[in-house]
Amino acid sequence: MRESAGSVRADSPPSARRGGVPPGYTPYPARPTREAPSGARTKEPAPERPAPGDVGEVIAADRDRDEGPRRGRKGEAPERIGLGECVRRAVDRAPEVEVARGQVAVSQARLAEVEAKRFLPEAEAVDLFGLARRAEGTVLDPLDTVNTHAYGVFTKVEVNMVQPIFTWGKITAGIEAATHAVEAQLAASRGVAAEVSEQVKSLYYNVLLARSVQGIVEEVNDAFTSALETAQRRRAAGDPDVTELGILYLRVGQAQSAKELPRIRRGSENALLALRRAIAEPEGSRVDVKERRLRPEKAELEPLEAYAERLFLNNPAWRQLDAGMAAKAQEIRTVEADYFPMFFVTGNFRYGYAPRRDRQLNPFAYDTFNILEGPGGVFGVRWPLNFHVTAARANTARAELGLLEARRRQAASGLPLELKTAYDRVVDTGTAVEKAEAGRRSARAILTLAVTNFDVGVGEPREIIEALATYSRVSTEYYETVRDHNMALAGLSRILGEEVADLGDAPPTLPPLAASPADGAAVRAEADRRAAAALASLARQMGTAADAVSSPPVPGASTAAGAP
Repeated sequence: MRESAGSVRADSPPSARRGGVPPGYTPYPARPTREAPSGARTKEPAPERPAPGDVGEVIAADRDRDEGPRRGRKGEAPERIGLGECVRRAVDRAPEVEVARGQVAVSQARLAEVEAKRFLPEAEAVDLFGLARRAEGTVLDPLDTVNTHAYGVFTKVEVNMVQPIFTWGKITAGIEAATHAVEAQLAASRGVAAEVSEQVKSLYYNVLLARSVQGIVEEVNDAFTSALETAQRRRAAGDPDVTELGILYLRVGQAQSAKELPRIRRGSENALLALRRAIAEPEGSRVDVKERRLRPEKAELEPLEAYAERLFLNNPAWRQLDAGMAAKAQEIRTVEADYFPMFFVTGNFRYGYAPRRDRQLNPFAYDTFNILEGPGGVFGVRWPLNFHVTAARANTARAELGLLEARRRQAASGLPLELKTAYDRVVDTGTAVEKAEAGRRSARAILTLAVTNFDVGVGEPREIIEALATYSRVSTEYYETVRDHNMALAGLSRILGEEVADLGDAPPTLPPLAASPADGAAVRAEADRRAAAALASLARQMGTAADAVSSPPVPGASTAAGAP
């Protein structure tokens, strides 16, 4: 930049930098409000700008056209909510989370069904009502056996009951499998809620990013307008440093910035509509975000080792795999129990009455319409002999358990690496935000110095154009870096299964996990124990499955040794 007697240095005090500027003059004149037609929304006057040369917080100097509250059609201000409230509403209302809750409810209902079979018998009652042909006499003296024209009503009640006594652990294994299935669905619902939370955060930050970039473009457009007016005034006064070519360049810059404004505003509105849809707001909702500009989220990061200790305690994917393996191991026990007979007690009661038929008193004469049997109970044994089908079902369950174990090993090595990658990204983007903030302040100082010098008559249009281009680029990159940092925090929160950033008002509540040990090491130890037991049973039963198909076990011989 060319220096002269009237030039101003960037490190000069504000009073010195103003030079010959009249008191109260600012190189950023407030944008005049235009008269809008009746019924149209008018723009609020621009807020007062800081004094020239002020290199303080850039956010305070950026143009914020939303400074005044937006008004609805009836003059109602929109509801402004923060990120925490947005995430809470999404977790409460999102269709994906509702589907996950429904799956949890289904698993809990199945668990209640299996538990009810442990002590309560399976009972059934059937009541029949209809017409029966008239019959008079007895077996030895039939008086009316061929009359098919006389009918009467009849009723019949049948009650049957079955109570298992010993099932080789099938009922107990079924209850444990259903319990672990509920745990797996709870973990899955928590994972879905975490993904929805991350999606809402992305939309929220995109809204603020669009509005922040819009503020930059509006400020640059105002600066071009002010510089163009100053250049035309200096050109009319005969300033040789301002040429017609420089004025044309300023007009091109003003046109380019003005051209981008409608597109950026539409992007901001579309991002807000997507956010409202994500939090399941009704059509026509006036919900808006609380913040005006995108800022780095506040987060007190713990050491990576502390997060690694809690990783396997709260991570939804790991908890779902752990519970799924435990459920599949118990399912294998329920299938293998069919190799052995089931012992049960059954009872029944039958009563039928037809008033137009004579009751037969001979115990050897059977009349299905007039009958009284029971109540009584008997001891029974049920043994499904289709051992080839049982073996096939057991092998299928074992193969599914092996698949879950492979996924578990993959998660055991992949989750720590994923955690470290997410943690390093948070640290790197945090450092990038600090550097970008310093660059933004420097670009702001360059712009302030260029505008001030140009206004006092010692600068050239080229310097204004270069300063505005630098300020626009650096400020846009700063907000993009802030968005990347906030999304890195969101990704770390999803992997950990806990929120690491301070979301302010109404922090979201994720669906609860099943009861678990107090630390992540205990969770992994319990998972390792379950996996070892399941694989040992898998290896043992693979050797005996073929023998069970070819020579089924005999009750009372060595069934106890072969029982799962």
